[in-house]
Amino acid sequence: MIVVDTTVWADWFNGRDSPEVDRLGQALGGQDAGLVPVILTEVLQGFRSDRDFERARALLVRLPVLSLDLEGHAAAARLFRRLRGKGITVRGAIDCIIAQTCIAAGVELLSADLDFAAIARHTTLRLCAT
Repeated sequence: MIVVDTTVWADWFNGRDSPEVDRLGQALGGQDAGLVPVILTEVLQGFRSDRDFERARALLVRLPVLSLDLEGHAAAARLFRRLRGKGITVRGAIDCIIAQTCIAAGVELLSADLDFAAIARHTTLRLCAT
């Protein structure tokens, strides 16, 4: 199973072509994509029309959900602090929550985001090869 980051979902819904979008299509075809709840929020907030919002919601809520318990959220905060201590500034807590969820579940993250590449260099986060 892979978790797909918001930017890849946005590209997929907007019909953009990229290796990440191709990999997402494969994952959906093989029922191999999981969802972190905060990614659902990020993806859905980008839709302008109610119709597109509902279509995307219907697809996303069918995916298996991966989430953290309270200790997992504390681990995400530790991850943020540890990276900051190494001089790596992650843009937000959400990226650390997504990364920590993937680490805890032992799944790969599909993303082209440079923040996640930096996190992966300093943790056990595995990025999905495209």
